Amino acid sequence: MSTRHPLYNELTRVIAQQQITPLFQPIVHLQRGSVVGYEALSRGPSDSPLHSPAALFDVAQQTNRLSNLDLLCRLCAIRRFVEFDTNALLFINVSPVTLLHEDHPKGRTLELLNQFNLKPEQVVIELSEQHQVDDSQTLQNAVEHYRKLGFLIAIDDLGSGFSGLKLWSEIRPDIIKIDRYFVSQIHADPLKKEFVRSIVSLAQTTGSKVVAEGIETDEELIQVQELGIDYGQGYLLGHPQPEIGLEPVGVYKIRNERSTSLQGLNDTALQLLTPAHPAPFDMPVGTVVDRFLNDPNLHSIAIVENHNPVGIVQRSALLELFSTPYGRALNERRPISQVMQLNPVVVDAETPLEVVSRTVTDEESFDVNTHFIVTTEGSYKGLGSVRSLLRRITESRIQSARYANPLTMLPGNVPIYREVERLLHKPKDFIFAYLDLNNFKPYNDVYGYGRGDMVIQLVAELLKTHASGPGNFIGHVGGDDFVAILTTDNWQQRCQLILNDFDARISHYYEHSDVAQGGIVARTRSGAEQFFPLLGLSIGAVQPDLQGCHSHHDIAALAADAKKQAKRTVVSSLFISRRRVPNSASPLSKPLQIAESA
Repeated sequence: MSTRHPLYNELTRVIAQQQITPLFQPIVHLQRGSVVGYEALSRGPSDSPLHSPAALFDVAQQTNRLSNLDLLCRLCAIRRFVEFDTNALLFINVSPVTLLHEDHPKGRTLELLNQFNLKPEQVVIELSEQHQVDDSQTLQNAVEHYRKLGFLIAIDDLGSGFSGLKLWSEIRPDIIKIDRYFVSQIHADPLKKEFVRSIVSLAQTTGSKVVAEGIETDEELIQVQELGIDYGQGYLLGHPQPEIGLEPVGVYKIRNERSTSLQGLNDTALQLLTPAHPAPFDMPVGTVVDRFLNDPNLHSIAIVENHNPVGIVQRSALLELFSTPYGRALNERRPISQVMQLNPVVVDAETPLEVVSRTVTDEESFDVNTHFIVTTEGSYKGLGSVRSLLRRITESRIQSARYANPLTMLPGNVPIYREVERLLHKPKDFIFAYLDLNNFKPYNDVYGYGRGDMVIQLVAELLKTHASGPGNFIGHVGGDDFVAILTTDNWQQRCQLILNDFDARISHYYEHSDVAQGGIVARTRSGAEQFFPLLGLSIGAVQPDLQGCHSHHDIAALAADAKKQAKRTVVSSLFISRRRVPNSASPLSKPLQIAESA
């Protein structure tokens, strides 16, 4: 029967000629924004009816050649993956059905890894829940065999079938991948949210890591992050690609979220600098050990060559080396360069602490008791303490939380004032952008404050995505009023991206009938009914003259006037003011405050 399938010969040709193209989709750490792995996805020839994976594997199953195709896909994925020389994990899809098939060759995957010099610890075997398995004991034995060889085990598509929890309890996977159905529109579906929350809770109990599949919108990303999911995968974070190496474009969304929480951290590495004598790279190990023994407060020593840092040694590691039998006799005369820690964290003195924090905590050997090296134009300057860095970050977060807007958790008036004053006194050129929604009051009247809060959160999200980052500051004055303080050259492009994204997404916050007619009918303050178009976003931007502006009151006057000009049109717009010094007699010369929305 299988030989009569109309695509039997086509599948035979694909398998015989190994015409499988592997694509790799990134799996991203949802807190750090780093890529932890790639899922290998297989495609048939582009000019073949078996190009799509659904058609390819359906025909293979119907013609009893699923095992042959499965092994070929593994071969092609591994062969291509090793070409990229990455330490990321490789996720390989394996059908449980093939593991239980009598003709499935045993040990073939390990042979492939040995052939291409890839370690089992770097490979994740994904078992899909979409395939019903009756012989659970045999499957357990097969999974345990893979685990003993060093492979990691994942359950794919959790929630797509009925056997997921049973499979979970039986094989105790290292990784759980939640089916995209439960991630799609999770922010708008309380039942999906509760399902995923329960999975996360169970995973924490069993020690499994969780991957959210199918993340395609910013709202979905924010929701799965808030639920405490470890990793994410989906078109928003990165499309399947034939090559890997370049950072997926979607990673910036996570990293910008991280930088937003540290945006009040405007000091640089110079503020944490502690002068400390380095050791030359050819100094004997015994001499360096004596320096540690003579100074109990000394924990790290930088190693330099011609004033350039080349390594670092930690007190605990070096003293442990000498505590072993014959440790001193074998090592004391060796040059310190032979035992030092290579590739230490080195930052320039002018690096923002936000960037230093991300650099330090992304290190695999991250330890609060260690130090990083501070340089000036490449020359050694001193050491910075990781503990001091974390203390400074904690203080900044506490201060930000104290004055944060409760709806968006963005800094409020006091941090905004402080940031403006800091830039004025530095002095440092900056753009002050004031954002406000058009016709927000009628929207609230028709749709209610709950939906209005969602629109406000949308604006906050767009600011985090497009306007945050090193050197920039975003804040929430109150109501629907926001500010962005930008020091980067591409500030105008950032503002335009905010407007473009807002216009592209605001229709999702209306009923279809209102979108079709282009707006809503609401009552004015006088009680008369009036038609109001879809919400727009106005941005008034100014570049203050640092000599003519003396406080945040002056900046507020300029910004309020620019916003007023931007709101002359009901559609989204950016108004760039030519005024750089406020009119001293202007009634607008007052602190930023919540403005009543038009």
